[in-house]
Amino acid sequence: MTGKHSRRRFLSMATGTMAGVAVTSAAFYSATELMRANAAENGGFDGVSSPQYTDLTPFKDKLRQPPTLAPKHDGITEMEMVNQTVRLHSQLPPVPMWTYAGHFPGPTIEARRGERLRFAWTNKLRGTLPVKAVYVAPDGPPPGLHPYNVAGSGGAAERPDMAALTPWTAVHLHGGYQHAISDGQPDDAVTPGSSQLTEYTNEKAAHLFYHDHAMPVTGPNVLSGLAGSYLVRDEREDALGLPKDDYEVTLSLADINFEKDAQGRLEGRILYKRIAAAPASSPDANPPTLAFEGPFTIVNGVVWPYMDVEARAYRFRMVNNSLTRQFILALLDEATGKPLPGAVTVIGTDGGLLGEPQPAGETISLMPAERVDVVIDFSVFAGKRLRFVNTIPGVPAGSPVPDAGVGRPEVMQFRVGRNAAPKYRVPRKLSAAFRPLTAKDVPADAVERFVGLIVDKFGMPALQELQEVASGTKTGPGIVQLELDGKLRTFRGVANYFEDRTNFYAASGGFEVWTFLNAGPIPIPHPIHIHLIDFQLLQRNALKGTIDTATQSTAQPLTLGAAQPIAPEESGWKDTVLVPGNSMVRVAGRFGAQTGRFMYHCHLLDHEDDGMMRPVVIMPPAVLTVQKRQMALMGSSTGMSDDMPGMKM
Repeated sequence: MTGKHSRRRFLSMATGTMAGVAVTSAAFYSATELMRANAAENGGFDGVSSPQYTDLTPFKDKLRQPPTLAPKHDGITEMEMVNQTVRLHSQLPPVPMWTYAGHFPGPTIEARRGERLRFAWTNKLRGTLPVKAVYVAPDGPPPGLHPYNVAGSGGAAERPDMAALTPWTAVHLHGGYQHAISDGQPDDAVTPGSSQLTEYTNEKAAHLFYHDHAMPVTGPNVLSGLAGSYLVRDEREDALGLPKDDYEVTLSLADINFEKDAQGRLEGRILYKRIAAAPASSPDANPPTLAFEGPFTIVNGVVWPYMDVEARAYRFRMVNNSLTRQFILALLDEATGKPLPGAVTVIGTDGGLLGEPQPAGETISLMPAERVDVVIDFSVFAGKRLRFVNTIPGVPAGSPVPDAGVGRPEVMQFRVGRNAAPKYRVPRKLSAAFRPLTAKDVPADAVERFVGLIVDKFGMPALQELQEVASGTKTGPGIVQLELDGKLRTFRGVANYFEDRTNFYAASGGFEVWTFLNAGPIPIPHPIHIHLIDFQLLQRNALKGTIDTATQSTAQPLTLGAAQPIAPEESGWKDTVLVPGNSMVRVAGRFGAQTGRFMYHCHLLDHEDDGMMRPVVIMPPAVLTVQKRQMALMGSSTGMSDDMPGMKM
């Protein structure tokens, strides 16, 4: 069944008396009908029922599309989280998963810009975590990543804390503008039998996505299946004539691993394998670990799928739903093994369409949570087979690089039909409202925030919130200095962990500039996500110097090196930004009108779960004034500073 026919079938079903998840009045409807109506067509390719294979064949199974959910404007739409077995490859037995409405990925929700929607996310999950979690030892000196390149636990014992984990869920609409009460707070999750009620305002046409956000189990919950896409459309985008219906395809990319049985056969249970970087500090503590990566790539819930495409233009809405893996995608011609520069045109980023289309480079980078909207015109590739592969800079595209954790570069294959349509021309103007931001566009009263991305004394990555202090402050523990724009700026670290006191308070609608300093001794790239704000990259520079692990201070001021490029896929509005190791990144944007306690964090989900997440409280400006005065009073009576980070008005 084609994607177009499937979508029409669901939409027509949703208008009948058995409305499924569509809402016709102020009433609740179960998503069970959606699960039953679409289970066969979205998860029903044939395959083995017991372990038989030690490896999986790439491009054996066809890409599938999740069903489309078009909720009505009034009332409440209920989405149930339920246990389901899902076939991820025909050579793999069905895999037990936690899902939204029985599908992995979850149903693609479609909304219209300006349409206010309400959801009840109902936790009906049963039992304990369906994935198996283990720690394994590195196989040599750093990077010691070879355990990531193979399936199976190698006999490592299952983690008892994860084996006993019961469902605790909080749904976050990533990239959405909603009050904090609807944002999926990491410590406001619900247990089975309860619902999380949310209201979404859908203020921009963009590719958002929803996923679990419960602290500290976001990683295993998402790996278990709790993620799906959310598309917001509007009339301006509709009028552009971009590829649509069968020719608009959402691609959810992720990596995954599977346990093996005693005979070395893939047994069909998802494996959450992390490498222990050092011994645990005590019997009650988990060891410091490297984040999860898996040897297999899944696209829309199928391992290494193929897609039959006509020789015409397609629009692909891509999202990286991995826990930690970066995809640096190259499109190859299978016959030659050579990349196809110029074949991919970037038309949008996290926050919606660009002003004008941009030709992609030879590769497209996607860190976890990043989205990119692209057009590929297959009319010039009639009769060919193309494939997306994951690459490593400096290595020929399509080559395995085990030492970098990419043992299997395959992602997906395109099988192009022979009858070529006329060449498609992407509209020259995509969004009249978009324009690039520069430093000159930053208002004089914009709030500045500085955050260090560091490694703490336990060897774990952390956020170091930095409060600017007098220039004459002596260096010492917790003091970080930075030479920026010809000035020496001095900061004091005031928080590192999720549980530390709140320091960042912001005005709703306020314009802000955030500077991230990735100066830890280990050059880990971090994708940083800030809730309730779309921003643009002002600059990215190499950063010289280190914030010491033991003292969380600089012995010498950090200084900037050469400017680093901003790729087409990150040149628009963003909500997640890559901060490479040994770099400084500055972003600027305006918070939404909504209010409450929000988060900013690394979107490597294992880092987030390990505590690399901090709050920012957004208040109406008048309320923030009262808060500032109150904190000044508290500072004068307790010795605390009355100049807290982000309190500039």
